[in-house]
Order: sequence, then structure tokens, then C-alpha cells
Amino acid sequence: MSESGPEAAAKRNHAGPSLMLDGHSMSESGPEAAAKRSHTGASRMLGRGSRRYLPVGGSLIVLAAWQLIGATGVLGPAIAAPVDIAGGLISDGADFYGLHLPVTLASAAAGFFWGNLAAIGCAALVLTVPVVEKLVLQIGIASACVPLIAIAPILAACFNGPVTSAIMAAVSVFFTTLVGTINGLRHADPVSEDLVRAYGGGRFLVLRKVQLLYALPDIVTSLKIAVPAALLGTIIGEFMGQERGLGAALVVAQQSSEVVRTWGITLVCSVLAGSCFLAVGAVQRFATPWAAATESEARV
Repeated sequence: MSESGPEAAAKRNHAGPSLMLDGHSMSESGPEAAAKRSHTGASRMLGRGSRRYLPVGGSLIVLAAWQLIGATGVLGPAIAAPVDIAGGLISDGADFYGLHLPVTLASAAAGFFWGNLAAIGCAALVLTVPVVEKLVLQIGIASACVPLIAIAPILAACFNGPVTSAIMAAVSVFFTTLVGTINGLRHADPVSEDLVRAYGGGRFLVLRKVQLLYALPDIVTSLKIAVPAALLGTIIGEFMGQERGLGAALVVAQQSSEVVRTWGITLVCSVLAGSCFLAVGAVQRFATPWAAATESEARV
């Protein structure tokens, strides 16, 4: 029932001012509100700028601490200062690294190519012949679980130096690309698959027309992750008595107690792995632009 009379009028009059007060408190206007908004915007801009320069500041702090520890020798002679490492890289120059770097790159590239090709082929075989899935996955898990340093002497006894390094690189990348490719192939659009089957396409046509295209972003991502693994496998393979290569040069530098050169070779290997990683990332943005667009939309 609805109230009427003097009591209802008094209630309405009491509620009116309270609503006005609430509305006034919720929607501020005037110089104070403008000042608050400008202060908030400035704070956000400062926060974004500080976050942008935070990695640079952290890197500078690490380099400064590294230089101090290496120069003072607090932790022993095995820590070389960054300035000394840079001087060693300049003194070694192209004469030293030009002799070893191409050998490592050639072995890593060969292992990267054949290992990833085998992984993609095995993933396609799993999708077309599902009965072999368990066997293929067991082989992949075994390749990932066996320590590289344990199989390197066996391979070195069976093959010559560059072949050993290439096989080590192939073993290092096989499992990563295998899992990524299988995952991508299984996430293909079922409607597109049914459409190809409706027009009389078999498993291989579905694989070629639909599944490989949908799996391409996952395949390229796996290749990007596999690049540092290929270099690592190559360098470990070069430990086994080779005369050339960054891994062989690293062993000689360690045996000769050349601390600065050891750090320099390690730094070159790290820069090489990072550069190859970024290069494959650039290829990924060029080859699968729709994946980057989908990822940016998901972030928004």
C-alpha cells in the first residue's frame, strides 16, 4: 500500500536532500576535480615511464656489481670484469672468432633443420596414423630425458666432429618441436576439417589444407624455442675432441686457464643464441600475422 498524508510528504522531503547530497558527493566538479584528474594522469605517465626504464636500471646495477666484483677479486680470479671481457673480445677479434663461429653455426643449422623436420614429420604421422602416437611420444620423451653429455661420447666415437655436433643439435630440438606441432595440429578448426572431408578429402588432404595452417603459429613458436637448444647441443658436441668451433675453443680456454677468453666465448654464445631467437621471432610475426593480431586482441 502507498503512504499518503503529512507523514509521506515528510519522508519524501527528507529523502530528497539526502539524494542531492549523495549526487553532489559522487559527481565532483570544479577546480578541485580538475586538479585531481591532472594529478592522476601525471601519476600514470610517471608510472609508465618508470616501468619502461626499470629493466635498463636493473641491468646497469648488475653490470656495476659485476665490474666491482671482477675488479676487486672478492670471489676469486674466476670472475672476469666486463671491461676486461670487452677488451678480450676486441683483442681476439675476427681472426679468432672467424675461425670458430662458422663451424658452430653450420653444425647448429644442420641439426636445427633435420631435427625440426623429423619432429614435424613425426607429428604429422601421429595425426594421420594415430596408432603410432604412443611410440612417437616415447621416442620424444626419451630424447628429452637422456642427458646430452652422456650420449656425446658415444656419438663422437661413431661419427666425426661436425656430424656429432649436428646430431646433438637435432636431439636437442626434437621434443620441443614435436610437442608444439602435435598441439597445434590438434587445435585445427573442426568445421574446416569437416568441409574438406565433405568434398571427398582424406586425412592427408585435411592435414595439408587445414591442420598445418592452423598449427603454423605453434610450429614457429616451437622453432623459436628450439634455436637456443640447438646451439647448446652443438656446443656440447664440440666438447668431444673437436679442433674448431666455439665449444672446442671454450674447452681449450678452460684448460689453459684463460679466464677472460672463457667469459668472452660464453658471452658470444649467449649473444648468438639471443640474436637467433629474435630472428625467428621476426619471421614468426611475418609468417603468422593473424596470430599476433589475435594475441593483441586477447590482451585488450
